[in-house]
Amino acid sequence: MTNQEEATRLILKERERQDKKWGYPQNNTPFEWVSILTEEVGEFAQAVNDGYLGHSPTKEQLENIITEAKHVSAVALSIIEHSLR
Repeated sequence: MTNQEEATRLILKERERQDKKWGYPQNNTPFEWVSILTEEVGEFAQAVNDGYLGHSPTKEQLENIITEAKHVSAVALSIIEHSLR
């Protein structure tokens, strides 16, 4: 499996988790989607800052960066899915 295939698998798994948590479809307005995505981007930025500012990231910090990147990607994918409905 390529890195791209593995990354896509992880994002789709996160989408499934989000649908179980929040239901599908969601009736978010564009402004709500921006708020949700921005919150996730903020958590990703915090994870990157925690991992890289002043030192090399630990394995746990790298895992957290990947987790937060999955959240950002899955929310962005959800926005696209809901826009196509």
